[in-house]
Amino acid sequence: MLRAYLVSRWGEDPWARGSWSLIGRGGTPEDRRTLGSPVGERLRIAGEATHPARAGMTHGAYEQGLEAAEWAAGRGHRRVAVIGAGMAGLGAARRLGELGVHAEIWEARDRLGGRAAGAGLDGATFDLGANWLQQYEHNALARIAESAGLRTVATDFTDPVVLTGPPPSAAAAERVRRRLEAAPVEASMAGALGPLLDEEDVRRFVDAEIVMDSGAPLTWLSARYGFEPGVGEGDRWIVGSYRLLVDHLAAGLTAHLSHPVPHLAVAEDGVRFLDQRADAAIVTVPVGVLAAGGLTVGPPLPVPHREALSRLGMGRVEKVVLRFSTRFWPPAASGYYRVHGPGPGSICEWLDATAADGVPTMVGLFAGPWLAELWDGPDAEVARRAAALLSPR
Repeated sequence: MLRAYLVSRWGEDPWARGSWSLIGRGGTPEDRRTLGSPVGERLRIAGEATHPARAGMTHGAYEQGLEAAEWAAGRGHRRVAVIGAGMAGLGAARRLGELGVHAEIWEARDRLGGRAAGAGLDGATFDLGANWLQQYEHNALARIAESAGLRTVATDFTDPVVLTGPPPSAAAAERVRRRLEAAPVEASMAGALGPLLDEEDVRRFVDAEIVMDSGAPLTWLSARYGFEPGVGEGDRWIVGSYRLLVDHLAAGLTAHLSHPVPHLAVAEDGVRFLDQRADAAIVTVPVGVLAAGGLTVGPPLPVPHREALSRLGMGRVEKVVLRFSTRFWPPAASGYYRVHGPGPGSICEWLDATAADGVPTMVGLFAGPWLAELWDGPDAEVARRAAALLSPR
């Protein structure tokens, strides 16, 4: 019996407008570098979307925040505004402080963490946003979590228990990868794969490895660069949620919550926003917010930055956390499960989070075109639909 639940709403969140950044058709990783390059001497955009190798990951965002902070300090700026309190913003503000620069964070939400969103449920805390420390061996945030004494649990994404039908074959994976590698830069994932998507084995691979990891329409997603690495490289989740890491990173920082910044005016003598002035600004809001005009810059961003932004976008992957009175799902050494169906593009994956406190708990991630129907209505209805997909039939 379902006893408690949490439901994410990243597709509706005006300060996220999706889950993580992706490269659309016609785009390349160079667009990430361009977007993250300095805009003159007083403005820089930073975040997971600007990391050419670790996009979509919290430690990629954190590393870009550090790099932007060192850029600002290296130019002699003594007072820097950091827009956004996600991992990039927290990293930038911490590094600026270490370099002797006065930094203040301005955050639209009433909490820190951005798309790392720990939420309380039934006496425990779980992640409604970022869930894993990925590429664990080379993850700067993992080292910080270790030094802070946080407990982590490994997840093996390579060996999920597939609850509906067979797993996709290695042959299907190889056929898809060959086709995508040969695709022209301007091709979409759907255009490059074409009739292959009608083959059930191929479709199951695409749903599991591309739809689930992107949450974006295959007609928009870049064939060549939409499938970026990162997942399944020693991933571990934090017992108690990312909130513990966020609180650790934020200690001693100055952050103004519930203060959205709609516009930045950049001039020769500094930047102005709200009723504030700073020598420089580091903008860490998601690309979905920038593209939608949630934060504008005057004068406008240079053409290369605007063109790069136009080729980047946000996927939508939603999450539920379900607490049950009793456990009914089969054991899995990997701690991970996958459910295909009911139709093409309908995919969900589940993390067994019972290790958090011993209460039977499953964290479900959902992507694909069925989200419009699944996420329609109040949270209680969404949780009920999700639980029905997981429950024995």
